[in-house]
Amino acid sequence: MSIDLSQFYGTEHYYVHSLTGSCYTDGVKYFADKAQAYWFIDLVMTEYHEMVKKEGFLSITLKVSDSKAVIDVSDGNYVYAKENHIAFTDCPAGNYQFFFVKGKPNVLMVSSEY
Repeated sequence: MSIDLSQFYGTEHYYVHSLTGSCYTDGVKYFADKAQAYWFIDLVMTEYHEMVKKEGFLSITLKVSDSKAVIDVSDGNYVYAKENHIAFTDCPAGNYQFFFVKGKPNVLMVSSEY
């Protein structure tokens, strides 16, 4: 059972991540609530915070299969910058696409909110 994130276009609320001051959108909050994956937000906000400040835009793909996950980070043009392997997750299987965009503050969003 994959979580459908295509229903999100823009956002009404921004949620501030307490460790970095970066924000995330309604779509990301919905994903984290449904998938019980606030760990994903924490990982993105802490591990990729400096990278988005340097690059300006990151495309982040979370691929979940067989209770394992791979997180691929690229510049949006298929130039891969980092890959993380998660040994276990109870996040529903599927491929989830997010964008992390530099700004004041930086914002993490699902791809349809861009």
